[in-house]
Formats: sequence, structure tokens, C-alpha cells
Amino acid sequence: MLPKIAKLEFATEEIVATDTVHSSLAFDFINGDFILVDGKIQENSGLDYVKTWIEKILRTRKNLEIYSSYGSGHHNLIGSVFDRDFVQAEITRMIREALLTNEAIQEIGDVAVNFDGSELAASFSASTIYGQAEVNI
Repeated sequence: MLPKIAKLEFATEEIVATDTVHSSLAFDFINGDFILVDGKIQENSGLDYVKTWIEKILRTRKNLEIYSSYGSGHHNLIGSVFDRDFVQAEITRMIREALLTNEAIQEIGDVAVNFDGSELAASFSASTIYGQAEVNI
């Protein structure tokens, strides 16, 4: 038979909330490799972190097995035959939806979607807790 335990006592520790420190590994998207200085991978913080994060999330296809809740759904529009006005509205919505998941990004504005033949380019401004970022994709 087990002994009776009248009262359990646990030591508690108060947790103090701190501001989140945003940082990521610096990546050169043109060359497809991490940025090294003296053999060490560099880190981005502040506005550079946000720019890197935006590039990563917009390059990642949403709803893949490995990234079920990360990425952007705009990849699903590639090869579609929808009206350009619809595609423009959907790209704008999908960019906002993907980027506003990051608490460092406060607002996405001035979204412009341009078509050049079969290619699409988008630009927008991102208001962040670190300042304003202008993005072209």
C-alpha cells in the first residue's frame, strides 16, 4: 500500500517576461549560401533580420509536409490562368497573410504587383518594430 501524502509542496519561481530578441543567420540568396566572416556564419538582427525573414518566408512554399504552417501560398498561383486582377488581389492578400505572422512586422503597405509577360514582380513596404523596409520580389 502507498503512503498517504497530505500535502504536496513545490518550489515556484516567478518568470519575468522579456522582449524577444529577433535574429537569424545571414544568408546570401543570390549565391545560395550563408554569409561567412573568418569561417563563422554571421547573424542578422534588427531590420536586417526582418528583411532576411521576409525573403525566406516568401521563397518557401506553404503547406509542404516539412513546413505546414510556414511560407507563402502565392506559389499555388504559378501556371494559373486566372484573370490578372484576381491574381493581383490574391498575391497582395497572400503576402500580407504570410508576413503578418511575424510579431516584428506591424503593417504591410503600398503593395504593387506588376506583370511582364509571364513574369510577376511585387513590391511593398513593411513597417516593423525596427523601422521601415522596402521589398521587391
